[in-house]
Amino acid sequence: MRRLAFTVLTLALLLSGSELYSQANSAVEKTLASKEQAGWQAWKDHNVKPVEDMVPQDSINIADGMTTKGKQQILNSMTSSSCVVNSFSLSDFSYLWLDKDTVLMTYTATQDATCAGKKQAGKVVASSLWQKKGGKWVSPFHQETDVAGM
Repeated sequence: MRRLAFTVLTLALLLSGSELYSQANSAVEKTLASKEQAGWQAWKDHNVKPVEDMVPQDSINIADGMTTKGKQQILNSMTSSSCVVNSFSLSDFSYLWLDKDTVLMTYTATQDATCAGKKQAGKVVASSLWQKKGGKWVSPFHQETDVAGM
């Protein structure tokens, strides 16, 4: 009888901990979605101040058929006046937790933007890797894939 009670208690504790972990993940996911939104807004506004602490030195960004490597190059591309962003919206966020400090975020972005005279895809599927380092969430990798016909 004592073993059964212990087993039930242990199971109850594990299940309650799983709910707390899920709630903690949900709060982090909302924070990361806000950070992602801030990144797009920084690109639109050509202002990296709100996001420069989210981009680590060894970052990689793949978008519009180009790969941008390193923090400074990525920040420079965001401030470039060659891109005019009229509008954007982000939706359909999904999260794949790889461990407690690493999450792969995917979402859909629609945009009205032109860079270097070239109209950007109206819709992309994006993914960003987020890692918690030194108590802060940073994104060392971002990638976008054009959605055909949009």
